[in-house]
Amino acid sequence: MEDNGGDAFKYKLGKWVLSIDECAFMDLMEIGKNKSMRQYLIESIDHWVNREEPLITDEFISEMCDFIKNENEILYDRLMKKCALKGISVGEGIFESLSLLNCGMISAQECRQYEGDFSDV
Repeated sequence: MEDNGGDAFKYKLGKWVLSIDECAFMDLMEIGKNKSMRQYLIESIDHWVNREEPLITDEFISEMCDFIKNENEILYDRLMKKCALKGISVGEGIFESLSLLNCGMISAQECRQYEGDFSDV
């Protein structure tokens, strides 16, 4: 069993994860029944940073950043600051700016209009 400091840490971690993803929160609470949250956090980060991933995404995000910076350096700086303040990657920030994560902002009918309409891409 974790001490009171561990309980406070578990509570804060749980609250933060819940604010991002309810499903991840439920998984985390299940894991927390049998494992220290502090140790799980360290193990998870260690696994994530050591995992090999294809770099094509990083290269494309870098290409988009170069484009944005060349077009509007002030906007580029604001993008970097906002992503840092939100604690997200630049790729996630660009993705959010395209409103793809805000599915509720447009109707399902409008979404269907865009399906397959990437002929200019």
